[in-house]
Amino acid sequence: MKFLLTVSRNRSLLRSTVHKSTQLSQLSGSVACVSSCVPTRSTSTLNGPRWSWPSRDFSSFYSEGDLIARTLKKAAELTPKQNVDLFLDVMKKSTDIEADLLNNLCETGDGLTAVMDARAACNDMIVQLPRPELMKLDKTLRNVLRRVVTMETTQITKVKPDSPTDMIEMVRRSDRVHPIKSDKDLQNRLADNRSVYVLTHTLLPSRPLVLLHVAHSSGMFQCVSDIKEGRDCSVTDSLCTRTDRQINKHGNGCDVTDVNVGEGGVLEDTGEILSCVRFGERDRYKAVNTFYSISSLEVALRGIPCGGWCISKAKSDLSAPETIYTTSSPIPGLRNWLNVSLQRPNPRILKLIGRDLPQIETLLSSSYSSPVPEELQETIARVAAYYLTVEKQRGNVLDPVGHFHVTNGAVVWGLRWGGTRSVEMLEQSLGLMVNYLYDSSSSTRAAEYASKERTVTVGAAVNNLLLD
Repeated sequence: MKFLLTVSRNRSLLRSTVHKSTQLSQLSGSVACVSSCVPTRSTSTLNGPRWSWPSRDFSSFYSEGDLIARTLKKAAELTPKQNVDLFLDVMKKSTDIEADLLNNLCETGDGLTAVMDARAACNDMIVQLPRPELMKLDKTLRNVLRRVVTMETTQITKVKPDSPTDMIEMVRRSDRVHPIKSDKDLQNRLADNRSVYVLTHTLLPSRPLVLLHVAHSSGMFQCVSDIKEGRDCSVTDSLCTRTDRQINKHGNGCDVTDVNVGEGGVLEDTGEILSCVRFGERDRYKAVNTFYSISSLEVALRGIPCGGWCISKAKSDLSAPETIYTTSSPIPGLRNWLNVSLQRPNPRILKLIGRDLPQIETLLSSSYSSPVPEELQETIARVAAYYLTVEKQRGNVLDPVGHFHVTNGAVVWGLRWGGTRSVEMLEQSLGLMVNYLYDSSSSTRAAEYASKERTVTVGAAVNNLLLD
């Protein structure tokens, strides 16, 4: 009889333990670091830290929300891919996953790091296998990061030659537009006539989000290679002067103005004054700040305009009277796009090219480093102007660099031949560079046109190419 009583008690204890194990595993079962056994104080993660689960079944004591909170707070101890699994599981059980992530993770640097790294890992997984649940999680994490990473919660730091070594090394390895290849290159970037800015989040001051390089001069640079090599510039051209005369977009009474280009290359007549900028022979600018390289360093922040915030904050830091802000930018997709457009004939492109078609086809099939013959430069410039302003994808400018600048309020002001001596740039953009102008009198309106009306504000030189 004593033996039977003992067996009965053991069976009851076993049933109770299994019941508790089932309740806990329903919430934490997807966490890759937790084994399928009952979580206890001795259960450890794959990457070292141990779970500190209570030994009792706390699901009857805490609400489900408390369980989600306790589970999410463990995210800082897990790898990014483990957190993807964790967030997928919590997303199934939470009534408001975004609020749960904001309240339980994004108030600390470690928690924000976990969310950012998880989104980067989620993006990699989507590339390999675009599962619907991953797409949903990516959207959720993006929405969370949009609420945490804002203009107000970010800050810029100017990197100087005496900045901490780790910051200097970050600058050395992080420029994705014009990579730094030597100590001399790095010295040029940190010279007195140059500035380097890093955008960070206030919770993560040592984790750079955006890197911005600026050149200071008294005139417009003709070639971006001169900027990289540390040369100064005092060349004054049509971008370096202005008057305060108000003019309309058709340039009534003047020869230079801004116009608005909409879908299909039709110049839209809004009847409004789009700009008060006219570059004439008086009121010369005393300084030109050229944004010649900007690199977004976080895949997790794709879709969040950190680059625009960095430029805006840099403009505030560099603020000075009679100063303009411009870029010397590549056109990375031009050559490939033109190749595709000729393989699948586009009537508009063929009309722009006209009788130069055979020579352009020969040019595209030749060595990437071959310069464009002078007799083809005007035709290629017309095609480039079309590509930068009219060619769209889902309503956005097709060129990725152009899309970035246009949505941040820049005017597509002018094209330059010989703007680069880089073989890579010759390969991508046939040797053309584009100047985007950030002008205080037109940037806000230009950004509104780009975001709401899907139109691009252009300068007179680009306008003339489109009208030819």
